[in-house]
Amino acid sequence: MKRTILIFGILAGAVFLLFELTKLTRWASPETSEVFLVLSGLAFIIVGFLLSRILWKDDENKKPKPSNTSDLTKQEHKVLGLIAEGLSNNEIAESLFISESTVKTHVSNILSKLHARRRTEAVKIGQDLEII
Repeated sequence: MKRTILIFGILAGAVFLLFELTKLTRWASPETSEVFLVLSGLAFIIVGFLLSRILWKDDENKKPKPSNTSDLTKQEHKVLGLIAEGLSNNEIAESLFISESTVKTHVSNILSKLHARRRTEAVKIGQDLEII
């Protein structure tokens, strides 16, 4: 983050310096300074887009991938299947004859093992891994 701020700070300083230098040229007129301002704005947008793609491309690759699907227990497989059917924690507890807090524990374990943030993401990962 500090590196990004430093890069954009240096770029902003360079653009403002160039903008001031254009005022000193013999071709300087109000129209050319407005054109330069628009072009520098477009350059900032393009450079910002390219830098963000380069700097944060590694972050996407660092996301942990789900490991072996055998990490899920049989009960967690059942719970994941019922989540995929759209059942709530209470409904899952009733259908498996377990307490709701046990279901919450299973859901938490599933999310952790599949590296998912939400139940829907866990279902998507489960479908991609063909375990549900």
